[in-house]
Amino acid sequence: MKRRALLRGLGAAGTLALTGCLSDGSDGEPTDTDGPADTATPTDTSAGGPPDTDRPTATPTDRAGDTVTEPDPDGTDDPSATPSDAPAETASETPDGEPSATPGGVADSSLEVTDSGCGTQADEASVDFDGSDGTVTVTGTIWGSDACYTAVLSDVRLDGDAATVVVGSESDAGTDTMCAQCITEIDYEATVAFDGALPREVTVVHAHDGEDTRVTSTTR
Repeated sequence: MKRRALLRGLGAAGTLALTGCLSDGSDGEPTDTDGPADTATPTDTSAGGPPDTDRPTATPTDRAGDTVTEPDPDGTDDPSATPSDAPAETASETPDGEPSATPGGVADSSLEVTDSGCGTQADEASVDFDGSDGTVTVTGTIWGSDACYTAVLSDVRLDGDAATVVVGSESDAGTDTMCAQCITEIDYEATVAFDGALPREVTVVHAHDGEDTRVTSTTR
């Protein structure tokens, strides 16, 4: 009798224990504890978490508006740069008297009448170059309309390395002077000194009665 009452008490206690375990979930629902707990928590990089190291980081090297300056070791890109080892330019000089030199100008000129007298309409001239003195001498004969005419150095023109010497005949008689009426031959000697080198070519022109006559052209 006492044994049966004890068995009934044990069965009721087991039932109550089982009922308590099943009702531990919220709202009376059972809690599934068989699966593994999900403990992984995603990292929010936008809230200051560690950067994603798997993503390649782009580094702009040529942005619009940026000027990239590279070293220029030899200075060739800079128009104002002058290489220190560039050969210096030296102006070439030609000794006086060389045909390739260009005279700098006429330093002095003169003419002397050596003789005159009645004769013919003669136009003669010769040219002599003197490199040591830097002079050109023209010896010639020009004519005039009467005995009162004389020779004059009218002009000396220099064009590059060519010179032209113009000798004219003019009357030097005054209003009261009586002149012999004959063609007069006038001998002269004209000297022209040049700065620097002598001209390579000299041309002699006679001017009389309004006309120019080319008498000679001499090249040294």
